[in-house]
Amino acid sequence: MLVSCVSTQKRVIANDSYVLSIDGDMVSVSCESPIPLSEFLKMAQLITHGRYLFHKDDADTQVSWVGLLTCHRKEFSEFVQAMLRAKGLAVEPRQQGGNEFFEVVAIKGG
Repeated sequence: MLVSCVSTQKRVIANDSYVLSIDGDMVSVSCESPIPLSEFLKMAQLITHGRYLFHKDDADTQVSWVGLLTCHRKEFSEFVQAMLRAKGLAVEPRQQGGNEFFEVVAIKGG
């Protein structure tokens, strides 16, 4: 007998900044008010399971968008990159020992 370990329950997270719905591999998120960078990256980590680091100089950065974004979980990292690029930031993959993570850095000349 085969047993699936994949959760099929829908998960909804709502706060003052966003409403996030994760249903299997599909994600829907709407922005209710500007989201602080730290909260945006926590949301990204929850969705993508990636680890994000950012510099305290960027802590005041906020992101926002209009409308509902619906995409596959695997595509959400592209949205994160686009939102950060709009704020003059980029995501660079890094590795320390066996740990992989993404560092949020300022775009040079941006």
